[in-house]
Amino acid sequence: MKRSNSTTERLFRSAGISEGMKVLELGSGPGEISELLSDIVGPAGSVLAIDRSEDMISFASKSLEKSGRSNVRFLQADLNDAPKYLESIDLLSFDAVVGRRVLMYLPRPDRVLSSLLPWLREGGLVVFEEHDSTICPGFVTAMPAHERGVSLLEKMLAEEGVDTSMGFHLPATFSKAGLKFEAIWAEAVIDGQGDQYSLGELLELLKSRMESSNVAVASEIDELIAQIEIEREPTTVFVSGMRFCSKAIKR
Repeated sequence: MKRSNSTTERLFRSAGISEGMKVLELGSGPGEISELLSDIVGPAGSVLAIDRSEDMISFASKSLEKSGRSNVRFLQADLNDAPKYLESIDLLSFDAVVGRRVLMYLPRPDRVLSSLLPWLREGGLVVFEEHDSTICPGFVTAMPAHERGVSLLEKMLAEEGVDTSMGFHLPATFSKAGLKFEAIWAEAVIDGQGDQYSLGELLELLKSRMESSNVAVASEIDELIAQIEIEREPTTVFVSGMRFCSKAIKR
């Protein structure tokens, strides 16, 4: 399944990510955001994308190579080991440090960001989009299967040690890292709308992770997905979470 990343593009551009920039991307995963950043910065810019998974790096590299994007380089590293993986790179090399849904997975995101500041130019941007489920789900029509699906996802994230309130914590995280917090945006994630997967699609994508976390077995998830599809109606709104995007600058 491939989705549009139009909302993330809008948020990043609004925060100041632009053509010609040299960008450090944290937690690149399968390369969706790397591809987006490649298009934003253009041939005059560049992206160094970091991920700890060799499989993800391999997948992302092949995907971008097929699409003809040559301004992205991938590096396998654990973000918690920063700045070891940047030792061969000149200081003040980057105009921005960015990521989507990555700080929430780090035990001390403020320390990781702080350790990267020597490689960020003065006045450089730090921009992250993070998930938050503190005030969700939201609905008015009873949707028990949807509620159950969200609760399973939350349980999985809790088992993985994820900060599901990271959206609200972005300003404080930036401040603790020694950055100057500038602004924060938030908007609802409406199930299946725009560039969002439906809840059923998301459960299908994360099925193996939920099994690994002992949250649910495959047969239970499959049955729940079927129930969710029955509940879905074109005029029914189910808010599964919030997305926050925050911007800071290097003092």
